[in-house]
Amino acid sequence: MKATIDVPDALYRRVKARAAMDGRAIREVTIELYEAWLGDQKTAATAASVELKTTATRPPMTGSAWLARWQALGEETAHRAIDPRPTSEILLSERR
Repeated sequence: MKATIDVPDALYRRVKARAAMDGRAIREVTIELYEAWLGDQKTAATAASVELKTTATRPPMTGSAWLARWQALGEETAHRAIDPRPTSEILLSERR
């Protein structure tokens, strides 16, 4: 079933960034959270096994997953910045 929900932008960006760092899809994370909220034992066991995985035992990230991770981190950093302008624009305005 498809569902549409409104999620605050800042929260969604944080979830997206963390999912990308873990090499997971937001859909996968959302399903896991719903199942955990309902108390599904299968999900609790899966979540525990995921937490036990270390970076060394995870398979290498694909190029697209790596790029998605960095793009999400860049978006989060830009969102948290005091001045939302790109650095090049700030430098040009300071020269004038």
